[in-house]
Amino acid sequence: MTAPSVLTLVEGNTLKLKLEGIPKAYVLKTLVDQTPIVTTGDTKHNARADSWQFEFIAKQAGLARISIISSQGSSALSISPSAITIRVEAAMKLPPLDTEEGMLVRLLLAESRSPEKMGSATAEEVKKGMQWMRRVIVNRLRSDKPEEFMARGASGIVDIVKADDQGSVQFHGFNQYPRLEEGIAKNLDDSLSIANDGTHPKRAAYAQFVQSAIDVANEALPMDPSPNGLFAWRTRRATSPSAEFKLFAMAAGNDFYTHTRLKKKD
Repeated sequence: MTAPSVLTLVEGNTLKLKLEGIPKAYVLKTLVDQTPIVTTGDTKHNARADSWQFEFIAKQAGLARISIISSQGSSALSISPSAITIRVEAAMKLPPLDTEEGMLVRLLLAESRSPEKMGSATAEEVKKGMQWMRRVIVNRLRSDKPEEFMARGASGIVDIVKADDQGSVQFHGFNQYPRLEEGIAKNLDDSLSIANDGTHPKRAAYAQFVQSAIDVANEALPMDPSPNGLFAWRTRRATSPSAEFKLFAMAAGNDFYTHTRLKKKD
């Protein structure tokens, strides 16, 4: 793509720019006005194609202005854009694995549709689904009957999420948390990697996806959309967990259920 005059990168990103049809005789060089924010990497010239390739490395959050100029040559050389403003943002991080917040954020991301799989769902709908998931977990903990969800004696949401009854689990891949099932761990790493890649076309969508999970894990407990309370969710059009769970509504690709005997306790 043609380089725009303004770019957003994330700490640690490498931006590669190429200029074509410029002989080596021009001797191009780079200028950066804020070197603590952006530094220059390798510069290469391909004699066969008469092309130049430059690297710029985002080091820390802030604004920097970069340009490429000719230090010598037989005639004037015009490069457009004449300068590029680079906005460097701080890299996103997930909360530590060994915290309740870290576990909840990873569960919300793993159980929600990523931007690649949202379909017609909006980012706002995906966040609503995350809020409903948090209600399910809290409602199970407060039900006074966590044994209904393989979590007898549960004292916190970690016990609810890790519920395991001889290999039968409530939340796939989380029963041995903080050790995660390999596929889930890879998906989480991929989502965070894209959210931190200013050169990726879906970076903004993934950054919002990750931030939604972090926000939902830290905000005040959202209101329960059901007067009785939500107690389960499953992938859209999957079967009900049992006859005691009644379908309430769908949110961003998941079906949410109430319970015939248990009620929320706020």
